[in-house]
Amino acid sequence: MPIQEALNRLILSFDEAHDPQGDVHARGTMRLGAALEGPPGRLHGGHHAFVRTLPIVERITAHEHAQTFPCEVDVTLKQGLDLERDIPFEAWYRAEGDQWTLETRFEGSDRLVAHARSIPGQPLLSDAELRYWRGLYHEAQPGEDSFEMFGFTMHLAKKLVWLESKDPARTLPASQHAALVEAGGVLGPAFVTTQIDAVGATARVSLMRHPHFTTHIAIRFSVRDIPAETHLLCLADRTRIEEDSSSTIKPVEIDGELYGTASAPVVLVDAAFERAFATGRVTVHPVDPEKFAALKKMRQIRQD
Repeated sequence: MPIQEALNRLILSFDEAHDPQGDVHARGTMRLGAALEGPPGRLHGGHHAFVRTLPIVERITAHEHAQTFPCEVDVTLKQGLDLERDIPFEAWYRAEGDQWTLETRFEGSDRLVAHARSIPGQPLLSDAELRYWRGLYHEAQPGEDSFEMFGFTMHLAKKLVWLESKDPARTLPASQHAALVEAGGVLGPAFVTTQIDAVGATARVSLMRHPHFTTHIAIRFSVRDIPAETHLLCLADRTRIEEDSSSTIKPVEIDGELYGTASAPVVLVDAAFERAFATGRVTVHPVDPEKFAALKKMRQIRQD
């Protein structure tokens, strides 16, 4: 499938140097295929959280692949990345025992810095937190509104935004979900990052009904692979949207009201609410109509 092909062919060149302490400094180039498009001609926000971290750490020869997960990524998206051209990046890696950290910088820009690191192997959500999300979900049924996006259904309620996936290659064969099923019938971190981004952004955007762009994503992963037949729910809590008072991006006026940068918490759980596969927070900002010539195109939700 085009998305998987693009993800499997990201890194064009890669060189690394090791210092006496064992730290690694790597340089390389990456090409982002057209199948990874979000805004016209640019990389999808959710793909930023994957391509700028995990494929790079797993190319580092000093890194033990078995120790990649569980982990967390923290990615700044204050500048777009063009598709179908060579993009330079640098990475700095350090490992101590079974713990590791990674920092990457794309195009030499402080606006495109990402971090990743190992985290303890313990549940991402407590039993009380799982009960909280389960309560929100059951209260939200059957939902107040819904719309189709990339071949799946996004559901909206007063307190919650959610989507679900179960065996997508069979139930949603034309969807982005199905396109992200990997060899062996698993959903990997690229599935997680795109869905966390989509649901988290929608939690904010549904309040203003206006195009937006993601500025920051933070995600914690419990595992690398999720069996594709798993009944999954990805949920964003609209009651805990937080305004980002530290943002330097100018607020945008929409229907007479100013909207600035804000974030929403998101979880990816099994439908029984017994386990969290990922947790995260997605930060977005509305598009400035005077700055972005592609505004009308960004309003068109494309069917992948």
